[in-house]
Amino acid sequence: MRIAIIGAGALGSLVGGLLARAGHDVWLYNPSNVEHVRAIRSRGLFLETLQGETWKIPVSVTDRVEEIPAPPDLVGIFVKAYRTEEALRRAAPLIAEGTWLLSLQNGIGFEELLERYAPGRVLRGTTAQGATLVEPGRVRWAGRGPTRIGLWGSRTPKEPPQRAQEIVRALDDAELEASYEPRIERALWEKLLINAAINPLTALFEVPNGALVDDPTLRTILHDLVREALPIVRHHVGNLSQEEAVNHVEDVCRATARNLSSMLQDVRKGRPTEIEFITGTLVREGERLRVPTPLHRLLRELVRRRSPPLRP
Repeated sequence: MRIAIIGAGALGSLVGGLLARAGHDVWLYNPSNVEHVRAIRSRGLFLETLQGETWKIPVSVTDRVEEIPAPPDLVGIFVKAYRTEEALRRAAPLIAEGTWLLSLQNGIGFEELLERYAPGRVLRGTTAQGATLVEPGRVRWAGRGPTRIGLWGSRTPKEPPQRAQEIVRALDDAELEASYEPRIERALWEKLLINAAINPLTALFEVPNGALVDDPTLRTILHDLVREALPIVRHHVGNLSQEEAVNHVEDVCRATARNLSSMLQDVRKGRPTEIEFITGTLVREGERLRVPTPLHRLLRELVRRRSPPLRP
């Protein structure tokens, strides 16, 4: 399969690297980190595993989208949520009638943009895989977990089209633990709950995910955040007990214990965060449903003050 990864940061490089290792023709595209591109081009992509191994993966990489042979079978969008429209504009020359789009991005609220560029061919998903960019050309596979993928749209079939099945199978064969999820909107809201509990806390206290369950005070705050968000999330996913929700969030913290959340990495590097597409989405939905979210409002404001504003 011919694959282009738009936004080859930590997670994009991990997914693209694993697909290349599995034998697919992969191009990584990252226009904002020239050092990362140069390192991969000259030495290959180095992937550190949880077992202490380091894999060297040969993979094509560029900071110029016109170098990518068109059209690929699959274009993966791995940019920050607030850069989705910009990334799609850049990737537009690659997207033909048979090209599918894949988004494992955090947050909710940009799906209509994806659908505009590839109507009926958008795979939206979530992943519990953790990735940290250690240095240019080197990514740490910091946590493993399921990747759930579904066909975006109101009439989501239980049995996906053949090409969608092939894409899910390719991701699964690449050790990304992928499966098809007919009700992907439910999975997205479940992931939003996890991200809204974990990411702002790790960013504000500058700790890896595992510290949220190891530190008694942070663990208490984590539980409070889950409880506050639960009525909103239940509106979208149906019955979900408080015990199930708390246990699920804690399980993710432990499975990705060494991982530095993307929001923490953004804060440390002085970049804008995805707080508006994660906590902001939760707060706005709480307003619509008349569910108060004072803790999440507080974390949204604190993260806003720790990161620079978005620029056009």
